[in-house]
Amino acid sequence: MKRIKKSNFMMLVLVLILVIIAGCSTNGSKTEMKVESPKPNESTTVNLPEAASLRILTENSPSWPAKKDWAVWKWLKEKTNITILHETQTGPGSVALSIASGDMPDLYTVYLDEAQKYGAQGAFLDLSKYLDKMPNVKAFLDSRPDVAQRMTSPGGEKYQLLTDGAGAGNQTVWFYRDDILKKHSLNEPKTWEELYETAKKLKQLYPDSYPFVFRHGLNTLGAFGPSFGFYPSFFEDKDTGKIKYGVNDPAFKKMIEYLNKFYKEGLIPPDWLSMDYKVWTQFITTNKSFITIQYIPQIEIMNAQLQNGAHLKFMPPPLGAGSKGYIPNSNFEVTGFAVSSKTKNLDAVLRYLDFIYSKEGKDILSWGKEGETYTIENGKRKFMPQFKEVVDLAKEAGIITQGTYGLADANAVMSLRNENEQYSYNEAEKYKFPVTPVLPMLKAEEKAAITVDQEKVTKFYETSVAKFILGETPMTQWDAFISELNKLGVQKIIDTYQVGLDRVKAK
Repeated sequence: MKRIKKSNFMMLVLVLILVIIAGCSTNGSKTEMKVESPKPNESTTVNLPEAASLRILTENSPSWPAKKDWAVWKWLKEKTNITILHETQTGPGSVALSIASGDMPDLYTVYLDEAQKYGAQGAFLDLSKYLDKMPNVKAFLDSRPDVAQRMTSPGGEKYQLLTDGAGAGNQTVWFYRDDILKKHSLNEPKTWEELYETAKKLKQLYPDSYPFVFRHGLNTLGAFGPSFGFYPSFFEDKDTGKIKYGVNDPAFKKMIEYLNKFYKEGLIPPDWLSMDYKVWTQFITTNKSFITIQYIPQIEIMNAQLQNGAHLKFMPPPLGAGSKGYIPNSNFEVTGFAVSSKTKNLDAVLRYLDFIYSKEGKDILSWGKEGETYTIENGKRKFMPQFKEVVDLAKEAGIITQGTYGLADANAVMSLRNENEQYSYNEAEKYKFPVTPVLPMLKAEEKAAITVDQEKVTKFYETSVAKFILGETPMTQWDAFISELNKLGVQKIIDTYQVGLDRVKAK
């Protein structure tokens, strides 16, 4: 290629300049082209709100003790310019002591009953009055009326913002030793009758075993009940929309008859009423029991302890009565944020809450940051090697721990679960009972009017049902038991909760 002579090059430049000048003129007059310098903080930096510090009091989990240097606090500071001063409870009475001391943190994570109790006493703010300043919170509650209903008092007050998205681990599910059943050519029991027959065969094969085991005593009846079409308590009936007492359902008697047979024939442990977690674990890991019902995370916790090919697998709930077996509808959270009525940092509190309920907050507080907690591989996020299990997210980074999130992305947690565990969670969704075991809130005077009756009913129910299962009271006395139980105020309790339910539906 020939070089352009310097004189020709200068001529070319001159021509280009003339062309540019001509192109910048209009009707023969020149138009000046302005090139503005970037304004300070424009696109190069992010304008953050005024810096603030907030104190928050939460429970302290022994599984992931709180750390001041959790990365989640750093991410929150980067996004909100708020420094969180994290305090943890020292015991069951910590919330009450904190309120009584007068030295209240700005924020608390509390259970619903605590929020209602102390909110009504003036310790917590009614957050319904501040939703206009929290558009992300408002959008969430508008999209989830079920959550909004659970946190709304009879008078319309909202003393708490419930967290959401991380409740899957609260589900109680059935699982079994699939290796044992396969070894002996036994099928998954589809009904309670098949459960009984399978347990008998396993007892014959393993005489020292108790094939069916559960560890929450009479409380486990609440997990059995949905397979028979009820909760053994007061609940909203899915067919009528009315409050019902499940113990009065004829299917409850059928369930107790089965449990009585299991007990008499040694198919459940003799200490089923008082069994603790340690003993339950020993039964599961030493070939003493093969079918159980427990919180869903326990499937893989136990699988990690089993050896020599032993393996646990999710089992669809066996049908007791009706058309389909169910598990309790418990995929929801029961704690959330309450705001101190004495806070001097209300604007920062509202800003913090609104961020953790935003899409951006949900994302970073569930996944963390690229390069710090995850990488992108084939267009998908993958947690870094130090996060091998779900608990590692909490222990190492504080992800999805109390006080650090409003909305959790369940996909983040699911990505760390193995194939068997993912199968369990996906299958559990198919068997949720149509209604939750959550009763409508009552006014203080309504609650006070039935407190004594509820205590009497509960005490008589627990002592009587235990005796039926243990065989100390014959099943021929069942009708007398139901009659006596109802005399203790069952209908009064039903009527009171019906008033509360009607009030909710009217809104």
